[in-house]
Amino acid sequence: MATSVVLPIVTPRYQRSPKAHVYVASFPEVTLHIECGRARCYPGLTGDAPDTRALYLIAAELLESARAVVDLGCGSGMGTAELTARFARVGAVDSDAAAVEFARQYLAQAPRLEVVHATLSSGVERSFRYDAGCLIDVLGHCSAPVDVLRGAHHWVSDSGRLFLAEPRAYPSQALIPPAQRAFSRPALQQLLARSGWQVESWHEDLGNFVACSAVPSKDGGWVWLERGDRARLQGNAAAALEAYAKAAQCGSTALAAEALLGCAEVHGERGEIEAACRCLLDAAQASPGHPRALAGLAEVSLISGDARQALTLAVRALETDPCDLPAVQVLATAADRLELPDAFASWRLANGLAPADLASASEVSRLAAARGELPYAIWVLERVRAFRADLSADFHVTLAWLYAAREHLGEARLEAELARLKEPGSAAVVELLAHLAENQSPS
Repeated sequence: MATSVVLPIVTPRYQRSPKAHVYVASFPEVTLHIECGRARCYPGLTGDAPDTRALYLIAAELLESARAVVDLGCGSGMGTAELTARFARVGAVDSDAAAVEFARQYLAQAPRLEVVHATLSSGVERSFRYDAGCLIDVLGHCSAPVDVLRGAHHWVSDSGRLFLAEPRAYPSQALIPPAQRAFSRPALQQLLARSGWQVESWHEDLGNFVACSAVPSKDGGWVWLERGDRARLQGNAAAALEAYAKAAQCGSTALAAEALLGCAEVHGERGEIEAACRCLLDAAQASPGHPRALAGLAEVSLISGDARQALTLAVRALETDPCDLPAVQVLATAADRLELPDAFASWRLANGLAPADLASASEVSRLAAARGELPYAIWVLERVRAFRADLSADFHVTLAWLYAAREHLGEARLEAELARLKEPGSAAVVELLAHLAENQSPS
């Protein structure tokens, strides 16, 4: 480990671009256009992204015995700079091409630095793996965090360590795109177990972040779990169940619970409710208080028509993790069916925990509209657009009707046209367009 703390950086000159939040960063040999938002922090600029350099200093102390450290999701390279001043060899990996080029220029004076443009979840085999890795404020930006953690095995050796830090989830949080979610300690624990990492220690008193150091799991059960997940997504139920069974046999108790939950999802997708329920009960027994197991049992209760039992099970799940999204969603659904007054508040909580989740946003918008709160109903759906682009024609139709109800016909027509582009033959789109034509303002 190096003793010098002089950072080998090249400071760029910035100039504002006409586009909001965009700057022109000038280095000696190249000029780059960068966006200073929540996605990443840039040296010398103020934006929505947190400055995580203090976390990198903590990571450097915890990983001090390593000689080669990789920064997974390096962004602009600000945190990587702290590592290059303290370790003999450093890697920097990011999926954003502009960020990678910025980091390459910013750290041009760093010795023995490898800067790589790669998707962390791609699973590319490497001839060299690092002694340790840092994964800081990355998972919340990913659609599949478990795949990113699984991909980290291709960068960190089997005897290495991983420092992980993510924004802490809390019920009243307000996420800024593109950050899709924050994490509780139980949620990170489950993610790490699913992806082949074993928590070595949790690190407290880190403000708005929850952090831990982890080592690769000693058993190979997580590999079978990964195969099961892949087979399930490909629609191969038989292969998925076989892989999950092997994961449950050769993995830890925590991994066995995750494998049983995977089996429950397969059975649920096939309409085999009794088999899914058995798997959920076994998972809850293997890992008492497991939020996903209890939330799954609550969902089965909803399907069977027992909303009160669903409510009870959802509350038990939230006692373990107050920020577990499936548990909050089941709680909200049960409260809605029982016509409890806090159903709307529960759906708002679910929407705050995962603003990119269309199911939660749709329910919040529907209930807000029913309460006559049309501006809020519109705002919730408009916010979804800031987090994701894969929106269906039905989404645009719903938003158009809300705009029409407020007599914002220009916005309604725009949404109707977007719906028509995506699904021109839809009866819902035809009905919407006919309504707007009837109510067209005279020119």
